[in-house]
Amino acid sequence: MLLVGFALLSVVGAWMTWRRNPLYSARSAVRSVVVILLAIAALVAVIVATVDFAADKSPVVFGITMGAVIMLGAFSLIFIIQKVTTPKEARLETALPPGTKIVHVHRQKVYIWTKRMAIVVAGLGLLGFLLPGNFGFAAFALGGFTLLLAVFMLSIFYMTSLNFDRALTAMLCHPWVHWQYSAEQWNQWSEIQAQRAAASPPPAFVFKRDWRKLLLPFSIIAGGVLIFGPGSLLYRTSYLVGVCALMAGMWIWAAREDRSIPARMRRNLRKAAPEAYFGHDGVFCDGVFTTWLSMNIYLLSASLDERQPRSLMFVFEEVVTNPYSGNQLVPIHQSVLIPSGAEDDISRLQKELSARCPKARIILTSS
Repeated sequence: MLLVGFALLSVVGAWMTWRRNPLYSARSAVRSVVVILLAIAALVAVIVATVDFAADKSPVVFGITMGAVIMLGAFSLIFIIQKVTTPKEARLETALPPGTKIVHVHRQKVYIWTKRMAIVVAGLGLLGFLLPGNFGFAAFALGGFTLLLAVFMLSIFYMTSLNFDRALTAMLCHPWVHWQYSAEQWNQWSEIQAQRAAASPPPAFVFKRDWRKLLLPFSIIAGGVLIFGPGSLLYRTSYLVGVCALMAGMWIWAAREDRSIPARMRRNLRKAAPEAYFGHDGVFCDGVFTTWLSMNIYLLSASLDERQPRSLMFVFEEVVTNPYSGNQLVPIHQSVLIPSGAEDDISRLQKELSARCPKARIILTSS
């Protein structure tokens, strides 16, 4: 019942988050739900038919057949959901002139994760050879499962990243506005951005200051584990210490990450190309491509930041999926330095963004 309750809360949270999206409409939501349910029913029917077909085959043939059907069915279901739930307004423009070289901005992350997963699988395989008996078998089994999961997830990750790279390449070929900066301007802007990040308000939770706030949740967890948990007292105590240590470690790690934001921002900005692109699908600046409208990120406002040097301030809202606390809405602030003589470009951005994001607050010009 507890798992069912969490599942229902997750569904309600996802629905409430979707209602905030500028692309939301009741008609498209109902249509998406109907198509997804039909796709799930079709997948279940295919799996049942496969079981009937392969039931009298050898265990090896049965396992390979079922694995292939489930894998292909899961791929198909994911792409059907992506296709159905993406409104026309949020579909990226990916048409490119013949011979255009596609950038690797998003796929570069896939390559990094592929190397990491290859190291993990190789390490588990090595443990399988070195460990005796059942321990080696467990390492091989975990390595095989990790490999299967990596192939499945990285394939989807690659196809999605390729789509974003094609959209970014199309925007670079035909931008609304393209601004370039000198090396001196960019270094100065990078330093200003880092200083502003350092001067921003401190996080809501600081471990050294607020550690006492952890006593209540830790006490509730301790009471539940020690009173209702299964196993011996030693097992429950060990489990409790491990959980509390993990939670405290995560908070300490988050606090350190917050302190390193200015340095990381300075480093990332200096590695990025000193230019900014604006186009139909989004803005590409600081080495990051942010879309105006999508299912998980959308523009809320665009305005002028009159602090010197003057810049454009874009505020986005991103939906971050969290299986433990439901979907979270995270604000994203993107500042873009305004070069000299850019008044006509700003006027065009006002016009284009007002048409592209009619529900966003666009105030880039006085008129």
